[in-house]
Amino acid sequence: MKKMIIAAFAIAAMCVSCQTTTPIAVTSNPIGNKCGEASATIVLGIFGGSSNIGINAAAKNGGITKVSHVDVARKNYGIVRTMTTRVYGE
Repeated sequence: MKKMIIAAFAIAAMCVSCQTTTPIAVTSNPIGNKCGEASATIVLGIFGGSSNIGINAAAKNGGITKVSHVDVARKNYGIVRTMTTRVYGE
């Protein structure tokens, strides 16, 4: 019975998710209609995460040359974490 309770808590901990979005940078450039993203998924804090999720990579993915602002979104799904850099501009 004790093992079943521990297993239930472990499964519940893996199913809990949380998402936060944090503004990172702002410029005086006007807000454009383009958005570029660069993402990485990390498992157990060890595996994955080798992707380039920097501002330059996100701007390149969105075809942005003038950055207006940058956000970073973090999603946690138990042992899996996804980080996404979003760049907005023209």
